[in-house]
Amino acid sequence: MQRLIVARIDVHFVNALKLWASLYLLIWLALVQFLVTVVSGLPGVIYLHFIVGLAVLAVAIVNYRGLMRTSAPDRVKRISKVIPAMAAFDGLLGIPLYLFKEGTIHWAINVLHLIIAVAIITQASSAATAYDMWEEKEFN
Repeated sequence: MQRLIVARIDVHFVNALKLWASLYLLIWLALVQFLVTVVSGLPGVIYLHFIVGLAVLAVAIVNYRGLMRTSAPDRVKRISKVIPAMAAFDGLLGIPLYLFKEGTIHWAINVLHLIIAVAIITQASSAATAYDMWEEKEFN
């Protein structure tokens, strides 16, 4: 019960942000994921990586839903639609990474996990910048 209350507070916090701030928050969360990975040898960091990954997924979903309620260009909406799918798939890749600690399978999945993480931060940056420019009427 207590976990549900915390999750509800977090979602309301993200919803309370302006859309542009939430879009940029996703970029920062993705960056934090990379920084957490740098210290992955420390005990308990894998759980922090998991929690930040869930936050990335949640904010990506909130961003997509928020963009769909605007008249932003369809391209920005399409970009933001892909981000939650990539975040979910990247999270699913974490399961075999957790199970297979060594070997070729671990290496191959780890490379794919990294590529998708880079794609998430790239797409999030693209969507945030495009929305910000559209909102400020910097292009037609």
